[in-house]
Amino acid sequence: MQKEAWTYGIAATVLGALGVLLRWLQRQIIFEEETGLPIKNAPISVVFVVFLILAAAGLWWLSGRLSWENAPQEPEDALAQPFRVVSVLLAAASFAAGAGAAYMFLTETNLLLRVAALLGLFCAPVLALTPSLPRWGGFGTLLAVLPVLFFSFWLVLFYRESAVDPIVWEYGVQMLSIAGCLFAAYRLCGYVYYRIKARVAVFACALGMVLCMTVLMDDASLGARALFAGWGVGLGTLCWLLVYNFSAGEKSSDKTNEKSAEKHKN
Repeated sequence: MQKEAWTYGIAATVLGALGVLLRWLQRQIIFEEETGLPIKNAPISVVFVVFLILAAAGLWWLSGRLSWENAPQEPEDALAQPFRVVSVLLAAASFAAGAGAAYMFLTETNLLLRVAALLGLFCAPVLALTPSLPRWGGFGTLLAVLPVLFFSFWLVLFYRESAVDPIVWEYGVQMLSIAGCLFAAYRLCGYVYYRIKARVAVFACALGMVLCMTVLMDDASLGARALFAGWGVGLGTLCWLLVYNFSAGEKSSDKTNEKSAEKHKN
């Protein structure tokens, strides 16, 4: 399943790179120099919105072409780490997300946003520990919920603070990225609770990575961009890991067939 993992991962990375380019180009030409307001119905904005829709549709279509019959149903098999480099990437992503959350905590003046940043700092290590959570029982299930709580809390607070801004393009993509991370964290949490939906989880992680890459071109704080970068790398790595471990499902199904065959012989 290594070929499928690389194919899907590279496709998501390419879409993320295109998102970065289009968002950067949009921010360069969408605003009028005299008023600073965005040009209504600007062609680049239409292209950007169409790209996001097609990117999501394309990732879902590509996910349907993967070998889902081999997807493991045990969380330990689905999240097993075949290579040391996976742990290194997740650790680096966790460090970036934690550093971004710490920077937000130190620089934000809003008390509630500082609380959200502190929660983001606590849940950053969960990104690196995700493959180990199924083996930790009840403690692992509690840790898996932290990213879901963080992104839910951050999404509500971010909208509350940004809704007064009449220029939706200033904050809309960031909200979409937070929602994408929330979706991915929720689906990954399902593995620990034995509510596995492999295709949706892989799609959510890939889409979250694309959105996290795209938002890096926004006029966000350094801490927020570091946080998005960390979670983008982490979600991309977990997406690759889930698809790569389809071979574990194939092996477990083979073992099950062998056991059933032995029972029939006896």
